[in-house]
Amino acid sequence: MIMKTLALFCSLLLIHSHALAEPELKGLPSELKQFLNPGPKTITLTSEAEVRAAADRALVSLRVITENKSLQEALRANQELRGKLLADFKKAGIDAERVQGAKFSSTPKFEAFKEKAKSYRVENVVKIKVQDEKEFQAVAAAVDAWSEVQYGGVEFEHAEKTALKAKAIAQACDNAMQKKKLFEDKFGLSLVPVKFSGDTVAEKLPPQFGRYADSSGYSRQLSSSSLATPIPNVVVAQDEEFGSSFGEVVYTIEIAVEYTVQAK
Repeated sequence: MIMKTLALFCSLLLIHSHALAEPELKGLPSELKQFLNPGPKTITLTSEAEVRAAADRALVSLRVITENKSLQEALRANQELRGKLLADFKKAGIDAERVQGAKFSSTPKFEAFKEKAKSYRVENVVKIKVQDEKEFQAVAAAVDAWSEVQYGGVEFEHAEKTALKAKAIAQACDNAMQKKKLFEDKFGLSLVPVKFSGDTVAEKLPPQFGRYADSSGYSRQLSSSSLATPIPNVVVAQDEEFGSSFGEVVYTIEIAVEYTVQAK
């Protein structure tokens, strides 16, 4: 009787110990399914591409500023000067269609403790589309010719901007496919794309022309003569590959592709 009791006690103790050793599974049905049947492994590969092209046009900004005691006279003088600019640009081969007004402002100047303005300052920003350095110099000459004309800046671009961006995307995709094939061949795997990101193309433009400091440190305005003579902080790019005085535009993109990893 004692032996039977001892055997029963040992059996119960063994069953209890085995029950304690079993892992306890908790969670939602979807979580338990993921635990019992883990999904496929994934890997993310990145790829980059860069496309360069000569900038073939630029948008030059000039500020036409006139001032007079009479607002009407300030406006008239500003309009008259802009007419002279158009005539000079036409002589240089720049059609009126490539010259556009971009911004207008009129500012009264007052003396202390007086309500009536002592003078009026009128400013018009004119933007000119130029296609080569010769036209750029013709526009820059206006800064030398009239003290009322100031250089505002320049924006470079390429006529085939959309096509160049598409080319950069295509190259990035081709590079991603080559990298995918390399991984498959080296590791004997099959990669199936499931997710893609990074379709934004970044655009890098040539440096802008602008103000510069001469040897004495005095700030001077860009002029047509400055274009022919190299000066500090103002570079007229001469690209050897493209032969463009505007320099080059650069389009870059980085993409990421997520793949599921499968055995071949």
